[in-house]
Amino acid sequence: MKGLAALTCLVLCGGLAPAAGQVASPYRIKPSDVALPPEVKLGDYQRTIRPFENWTLICDENLKARKKVCNVSQVIEDTSGRMAFSWSLAATQDGKPYMILRTAPNARSDGLVSLKFDGRSQAIDVHLNGCNEMVCVGMLPVGPVMRQQISQNATPAISYPTVDGKTVTVTATLKGLSAALSPLK
Repeated sequence: MKGLAALTCLVLCGGLAPAAGQVASPYRIKPSDVALPPEVKLGDYQRTIRPFENWTLICDENLKARKKVCNVSQVIEDTSGRMAFSWSLAATQDGKPYMILRTAPNARSDGLVSLKFDGRSQAIDVHLNGCNEMVCVGMLPVGPVMRQQISQNATPAISYPTVDGKTVTVTATLKGLSAALSPLK
């Protein structure tokens, strides 16, 4: 009976390799989308997600250390559901606010992301810091111009060049960002 229990556990727990002629299962347990910092144990970390108009507030908290880190994000997708542009308002370690801009991975890594606001003759240009196979990233400090645009619920046209010589242009909105930030005050 002991042998049968051990064998049952091995099969149910995934401890046996498929026998000759058998196909490995095409299914697996999907790991959590929440990446834990290396010093935090499973169960000692939590993520809360709060939707707001056009923005999502995401907070990760180390329950043992009682340390919470939050950002407010917006994602713009193309018609096939692929991310064309996203941005998050987050703070640096010393508390300075930054917009983290993300483009599709086919953006020119030496290109600029341009934010064009109504009523401003000059676009805000942000250099990309780098790209990988998933995304390209740039950082924009939140200064007086961005604060004003946030308070006005602006709808900037955001564009960036791609490696194939095209330009991606999307319309984003800052509407709802102030409300999404209100729980953090």
